[in-house]
Amino acid sequence: MTKATPETGDTVRPVLFSSSERQLLLTPVGDVWAVPSIPIRPGETRRRAAVRHLRRELGLPTVRIMPVIGRLEAGREPTGAQYVVLVAPAAGSWPTSVGRALGPAARWWTTESLRSANMIVEPVQLLDLMDGYWEGWLPDGEIALD
Repeated sequence: MTKATPETGDTVRPVLFSSSERQLLLTPVGDVWAVPSIPIRPGETRRRAAVRHLRRELGLPTVRIMPVIGRLEAGREPTGAQYVVLVAPAAGSWPTSVGRALGPAARWWTTESLRSANMIVEPVQLLDLMDGYWEGWLPDGEIALD
């Protein structure tokens, strides 16, 4: 059974992607390529937390949260569940400045290039999630990524 609302300690991991180029935007954290981990505030939905971070804190243009939501149960850290949401631009394509908003070292990757370079990605299930989304074999709604 899935939770109706996020619990204290839950986080959302927004993944900015480009469908036309089948790329996702990641930032380096040490030797790992990752997506941000945003705390979900009390009473806030996963969608609202992602939009708050991307629009208000990073200054990105209007975004569209896709209907596929990946859920990772609590493990080592953070203490709550992690929700991976897929984020596309509301219209057209991402502006060239979108990478700089995530940090100077942010980079667009394909899942194939990450795999062939043996890059470590966080969360580890992200590459399979993106391939499943692009290939159309994931259902809309919340899915477990464990």
